[in-house]
Amino acid sequence: MKKLSFAIFCIYIVSCKSSVPPDVLPPQKMQSVLWDFMQADELAEYYSAKDSSFKTLTKHVDYYQKIFAIHKITKDDFIKSLDYYENHPAVLKTILDSVQKFGERLQKRDTVNKN
Repeated sequence: MKKLSFAIFCIYIVSCKSSVPPDVLPPQKMQSVLWDFMQADELAEYYSAKDSSFKTLTKHVDYYQKIFAIHKITKDDFIKSLDYYENHPAVLKTILDSVQKFGERLQKRDTVNKN
């Protein structure tokens, strides 16, 4: 029963797009942007571990700029949205849980494909 209540709550939160101000990224888009940021961070850290001359901070900035371009948003759009979600922790938790579940599904899929 507890899982069902949580699932209904998550669906309710995600479906309440009208509760998110128009100048804030919708939850689904925020999930995608956060996922891409996590991937960019992993990539920058991977290369910095392999190459001591790799400029990690510079690459982070480069990757983030590319993410903004891909998602057709600005740094300010992202910061404003992140501030909004940080002030609405229940919605942020739902977004972060979705990002985590997405990563777990990809990892599981990759594990199955290797076998």
